[in-house]
Amino acid sequence: MKELSDEEVMLRLQAGDMECYDVLVARFKDRLYAFIMRMVRNGQTAEDLLQETFMRLYVHRMSYRTIARFSTWIYTIAANLVRSHMRKQNRMPLTDLENDRDEDKPRELPDRKRPVDEEVAGKMTVEAVREAMANLPDEFREVIILREIEELSYEEIVQVLGVPLGTVKSRVNRARGRLKEMLRDYVGD
Repeated sequence: MKELSDEEVMLRLQAGDMECYDVLVARFKDRLYAFIMRMVRNGQTAEDLLQETFMRLYVHRMSYRTIARFSTWIYTIAANLVRSHMRKQNRMPLTDLENDRDEDKPRELPDRKRPVDEEVAGKMTVEAVREAMANLPDEFREVIILREIEELSYEEIVQVLGVPLGTVKSRVNRARGRLKEMLRDYVGD
């Protein structure tokens, strides 16, 4: 099944091949978990929302249409669940930029050839970016994560969020501007 596209696997799932559900879960669980975790910044909540995303994938599998890429469809489900959760919590979560997609991999040891002051500066920069992302309004944080971290195209973001292309581009541009302003001490002009 490795040679099949996500869309082809989903069509086979719709046709009753339940093995395809496991294939889709395996292909998307790490990416979706990372996306959800960056938004909610709580491992248990991210895990719960991930499970709910895959449950909805299964329950609503017949509503998928091939007019959209499968990845766009499943990110839409996850994004809607995150938004619903955040409304219920009525709080602004922080964003974890160091959340690795490959959490099972051992963390790298510090490079001892690198001067300690560079290492400290690097950690301070990561912390500054994390804090700046956390201070973005939800709609800016959401689009910048989808565009820059999850690497979705503008058109895919339009489909995930259900907002016009101009709105997505504007939010990405404004988010970048705000991040640049908040991080001006860390980046050159």
